[in-house]
Amino acid sequence: MTELDQAIAAAYASQGKQEDVNKVYLTLLRTLFYLPAQKNKDPNDEEPFRPLFTKVEGKYFMLVFDTLERLKGWAGDQFDQLDYVEISGKDVIAGISDQVYLCVNYGFEFYKEISPDEVKQLKKVVARIEQMRNS
Repeated sequence: MTELDQAIAAAYASQGKQEDVNKVYLTLLRTLFYLPAQKNKDPNDEEPFRPLFTKVEGKYFMLVFDTLERLKGWAGDQFDQLDYVEISGKDVIAGISDQVYLCVNYGFEFYKEISPDEVKQLKKVVARIEQMRNS
């Protein structure tokens, strides 16, 4: 059970008590994630990587996993067909569009979906952290 799993389990157990939800968010920002990405990126592309995402019923979803084993478990025999990037939760939030649902550990026991509204709030937290660092 990872630190993020423990925070999510505590939030579920407390039925979403704000203090426990905040711990999930703070843990998420500190966590190193494995982000599935396109394997054969165009060499002329200026972006360092292209995350994999899906569109379902007009909504965009992007997946991240807090262990490489979970990413491999999700990808199964298709793992060789993708690349991945190791990236902090803070950087995921900073770089994600606030129109995207962030799916953390999809398919595993402590799966957490971060809605676009939650992404917007977390972006504010990241901006405050950066502001404090630069002060």
